[in-house]
Amino acid sequence: MPAYGDDLMTVGELARRVGVTVRTIQYYDQKGLLHPSSKSEQNQRLYSHDDEERLYRILTLKYLGFSLTKIKEAEALDGRQELSGALEHRMHELERESVEILRNISTVSSLREHLAASERVCWSDFAQAISDMQNREDVLWLAINGEGCDESSVPELTQEEVSRWHQLMGDTIEAMHDGMRPGDERGRELALRFERLGGMSGALAGLKRLANQRAQGPKQYDRDFYAGIQRRTLSFLKDALEALRG
Repeated sequence: MPAYGDDLMTVGELARRVGVTVRTIQYYDQKGLLHPSSKSEQNQRLYSHDDEERLYRILTLKYLGFSLTKIKEAEALDGRQELSGALEHRMHELERESVEILRNISTVSSLREHLAASERVCWSDFAQAISDMQNREDVLWLAINGEGCDESSVPELTQEEVSRWHQLMGDTIEAMHDGMRPGDERGRELALRFERLGGMSGALAGLKRLANQRAQGPKQYDRDFYAGIQRRTLSFLKDALEALRG
């Protein structure tokens, strides 16, 4: 129970209510983000429930990746507008991070296979393998975007085929997150599905249709995010199909 009535709290009481340290509140005070509403006769800093809300705002925006400077600059914005912008900013960052995680998982898995097949470690070979994997992704991305291919040769898909492509992409992403390798049993199963759907030519049609669906949907997804995801999944499926045939 606050010692100064229902409307005011000492710094210690505020810290306990919110779950932070007194030093944290004092630091935000020094940075000009959270000044006390008043002071007691003994010069104690006293905080109101509005101050408590401001503290929760600071903590929320910090979690979403905002610097204290940005938090201070955005004080004049409408709360809903501010939070909406912060959430979009953080989602964009997380999407980019997830693409990089998938890329690293796939690359490391391939390097493990390369190491298992090698009698000794030759660092230049491993560096070249990484470069080759990245170059192959760039070539595949040109294919996904239809560059360098005759668009009239890309077949149309039925709604059922679109659904099967959607499921295959999701299952491949899940397998990559789980650290599966293209030559594993799970990778072979995905390769068989990839082959039944038409392999690369089917991928061109399937990914094109999925991209059109996203563009027409209620949310405009980040293009770079899906570009990275498509690169990674198609690269994995291509490797899995080669392992199945080899």
